[in-house]
Amino acid sequence: MSVLDDALAEARAAAQTVLSLVSATLHAQFPTAAYLVLTRSPYLSECDELSLDSVRDAHGGILRDFADGPRAMEQLPAVPQEIAGLWGTADPRNPHEVLELLQRIEDTAPRDLLLFLPPEVMHDGEENAERTPLGIPLRSASCPLHGAPCEPDDHIEPPTVRGEAL
Repeated sequence: MSVLDDALAEARAAAQTVLSLVSATLHAQFPTAAYLVLTRSPYLSECDELSLDSVRDAHGGILRDFADGPRAMEQLPAVPQEIAGLWGTADPRNPHEVLELLQRIEDTAPRDLLLFLPPEVMHDGEENAERTPLGIPLRSASCPLHGAPCEPDDHIEPPTVRGEAL
């Protein structure tokens, strides 16, 4: 059993690393964003299919909407080559490939790594929805605007720390 436990722990650690890459990538694409919002299928099943919902700032404002429409799944902004290179053959500008990667993370560690969207960035009705949205915090080890690690609210005017204005 320990061999299987070790393999599952390695898979979970790899999924966490890839989730950090997705977070850093979207932070580079949307420097003022705080969360990538995902939704699950409204139907309870063994296979919870994820959907991209939106990219939101720390106040819940939508910077990119993935809802139905002609522009819903258009390419995402370009990323620096050092980030794009970490994606291997996948294209970080392709929303379908980003979603596929996130689905693989969820399949590796079901209901473990993808957390609920914080209430302060939810829109009306989301907190009481049948399936609460998930939110991936967007941050980078080295922010392109600040050069150092930063939190999503570092990009808010006026500057804030954990939601409190400086």
